[in-house]
Amino acid sequence: MQVPRKKYERLVRAVAPSGNLFFLLAIQELRRQGITFLAFYVLERCVEELEISQHSLRRESGLEDYELSRACRFLADSDLIEISKSAEDARVRLLRSTGRGRRVHKQVLSAAARRLEDGIPIPGRLRRLSEATECFRKGNRMLLGPLQLSFFDTELLEEGRPKKAQRKAVKTLRARGQSKRSKP
Repeated sequence: MQVPRKKYERLVRAVAPSGNLFFLLAIQELRRQGITFLAFYVLERCVEELEISQHSLRRESGLEDYELSRACRFLADSDLIEISKSAEDARVRLLRSTGRGRRVHKQVLSAAARRLEDGIPIPGRLRRLSEATECFRKGNRMLLGPLQLSFFDTELLEEGRPKKAQRKAVKTLRARGQSKRSKP
């Protein structure tokens, strides 16, 4: 079933203020650290994952190769991440955060948290933060959770299984995901 574009537009409109809010909360510290917003995104993903490929970041961000490569090279030159080649395929570049990178990441998030704290009125602060946090977590689970399958989910394919059987298994998993999402 094709989802109408209007639904995507409504989701983007609903998400935009929080993305803009995070940008506004973090931009001063990012400037102080000398990091672009894109470089911070790469650093964030490297801190979240123990190791992530540059190709995965390109795929999930949809950015051009040169944009992401430039951000990765900047972070590596600044000793915030390490870039290495994969043992299985030398063409694949793996990214890992460094101790310094994790510290800078924490500083940016702490500065953003302080600015957010200063902006939320004291009466009802705890309730507002708790409810907003839970809503964001629930939204992320719904949008990016286990039912969210893509054509690039290669971990669903068992090694040694014929390609035809692999495609059938993925189609079955997708069909199950569709039926679970359509239920109220």
